[in-house]
Amino acid sequence: MLRIIFGTFLIISVSRVLAFPSWVLDERVDNQSTTHKPMNAAEYWIKLFSTIVLVLLGGLFAGLTIGLMSLDETNLNILTRSEDPKKRKYAAQILPIRKNGHLLLVTLLVCNVLVNETLPIIMDDVIGSGISAILASSALILLFGEIVPQAICARYGLAIGAFFAWPTRILIWLTFIVSYPISRVLDVVLGENHGIIYRRAELKELIKYHESSTKRGGDLNTDSVTIIRGALDFQDKVAEDAITPLDKVFMISNDIILDRKTLNEIYLCGYSRIPIYDGSQNNIKGVLLAKSLILYNPNEALPLKKFSTNPILTVEASTSLVDILNSFQEGKCHMALVVKESNPIGIITLEDILEELIQEEIYDESDTTYKSISGLNASIKIIRNNKKIRTDLAKKNNSSNDPKRNDLIAIDE
Repeated sequence: MLRIIFGTFLIISVSRVLAFPSWVLDERVDNQSTTHKPMNAAEYWIKLFSTIVLVLLGGLFAGLTIGLMSLDETNLNILTRSEDPKKRKYAAQILPIRKNGHLLLVTLLVCNVLVNETLPIIMDDVIGSGISAILASSALILLFGEIVPQAICARYGLAIGAFFAWPTRILIWLTFIVSYPISRVLDVVLGENHGIIYRRAELKELIKYHESSTKRGGDLNTDSVTIIRGALDFQDKVAEDAITPLDKVFMISNDIILDRKTLNEIYLCGYSRIPIYDGSQNNIKGVLLAKSLILYNPNEALPLKKFSTNPILTVEASTSLVDILNSFQEGKCHMALVVKESNPIGIITLEDILEELIQEEIYDESDTTYKSISGLNASIKIIRNNKKIRTDLAKKNNSSNDPKRNDLIAIDE
C-alpha cells in the first residue's frame, strides 16, 4: 500500500513538472499568499536542471560519505601493498584525504546538508506548492540521493572514491573555514581515528572466521589457518613448551668406542645430531653430526674423543622460541640444551620449533608408523627409537650372510 501511495505521488509530481505550460504561471499569479514572481520558460527549465544537479550532488556526497568512511586507514595501507596494481593506485589516491577522517566526514556532511536544504527551495518554484516541494524533494533525496548512491558506493567505494579524490580535496579547501574547527573538536572529544588495529586474539578469530567463510569468498583452508594461528601464538611459547625430556634423549658418552656395534646403534636411532655427554648424562658437552661418520671405517674402532664435535647451545627454559629460532638461523647449531635453575632438563631442536610453529608433527623416514584397529576405533601409534625394534633390526643385520651388508653403514641426513 505504501509503495502504491509513494509511486502515485511521484508520478503526479513528475507529471506536473513536465507539463509546464501554464499551470505554474497561473498558480503563481492566482495564489495571493505567495510572493513569487511568475516564471518564464527559460527560468523554469534552469531551475528544473538545477534540481536534477542538486539531487545528483546530494547522492554523490551521501555515497562518498559511505564509500570513503568505510575504507579505514589500516585497510588502505594494506591495499597500497596489494599485488593488484589498480587497487594500489586507488588506495594511494584516497589515503591522503582519508588520514584526517573527521575533516573528510564533516566536509561531506556540510556539502550534503547544503544541497538537501537548497533543493526544496528550488523545487518550490518548479512544482508551485510548498508542501509538494517538500514531499517531492524528500522522495528524490531518499531514492536518488541516499538509497541508490549509498548502495553503489558501499560496493564500489574504492574505485569511486579514487575517481573523486581530487574534487573531494577541493571541497575540503572550500569548506575549510567551517569543517576544520568542527573536525578538531571531534578529534579532541573522540580522538583521532587511524584505522582498526586488531589484537592477537581478535586476529586469530578473524582468520578462523575466514576459514568458515569459503563459500562466501574466503580462500583460507584448514592447514593455512592452523599455521597462521600457530604463528600468532608462537611469540608466547618458551623452550620448556617444546623440549624433549633428558631421559628420552638418545645420547652417547665421549668415552665410547666407535666400532660396528656403536655405529649400528647410531644408524638405527635415526637422528642426524646426537648429544655427547662426559661422565654423567646431565653433563652434555657437544653434538656429534652423524653425517661426519659416513666415511669412517668401523674396523678402526677409534674412541669418540678423537672426533671433532660441535658445541651445543645452552638456553634457559624460559627463553622464547622466537629467540631460539633466531639463534638457529645463524647456522652455528640446530640443537640446544635447555636448563632450568642451572640443571639440564632436556633438549630442543629446530624440528621441535617448527612443529610448534605449524601446530603439527613432522615425520621423516626414521619414524615407524603402526596402525592398530579395534572395532570402529582406529589409532596410530608413532614409535621412535623403540629399543626392541632396534635390537631386532640389529640382529637381523648381523645374521645376514652377505658380508657387504654387514659392512654397510647408512646415516640419515
